Amino acid sequence: MPPPQAGVPRTTGMQLQRFAGQSEWLRPDSRGRFSYDFMSTPDTQIEEVDLSGTLINHNGLENLVNQNKLQTLSLPGCPEVDDWFLARLHVFGESLLELDLSHCSRITVGGLTALQNLRKLKRLDISGLPQLQNPGLVWILLEEILPHCRVTGAEYEQGLIQPDSQEQTEDHHEASTHTGLRHL
Repeated sequence: MPPPQAGVPRTTGMQLQRFAGQSEWLRPDSRGRFSYDFMSTPDTQIEEVDLSGTLINHNGLENLVNQNKLQTLSLPGCPEVDDWFLARLHVFGESLLELDLSHCSRITVGGLTALQNLRKLKRLDISGLPQLQNPGLVWILLEEILPHCRVTGAEYEQGLIQPDSQEQTEDHHEASTHTGLRHL
């Protein structure tokens, strides 16, 4: 995700939400609770949700599935976000434009493939995902399944064998093979 814009709060462990057509972010009170007065209006649509560092999981995601105008979902550092959670995001396939999954330690490559249903996704942050062994290959995969999406946090070169390195490895293998023959 790009750096936060002016007026967009960035907090850790606090749920924030912004409604469609509004510039103000809804914040919890001093006890961490929200006023749910907005729920009395059935047409209320949330456009952005920041759940940074919260314990949201695939069960908690059920509270958002009716939000068909959700464009931005920020989940950095959420320890319970996993592959099941990602599989459930398909409900936002026609609205979600930005998704931040950075530092969600339970996400694997298998879970990332479920993002193929997010047809309108323009930005995806997968930085700091410890279970991604070969970020370069993951980047290629995501580029294939999300061709209009800018992926950050994994670069093409990460985890790939460079052509020069591969030639050096082959040269080293040949040299050791020839050396081995001389010892016979």
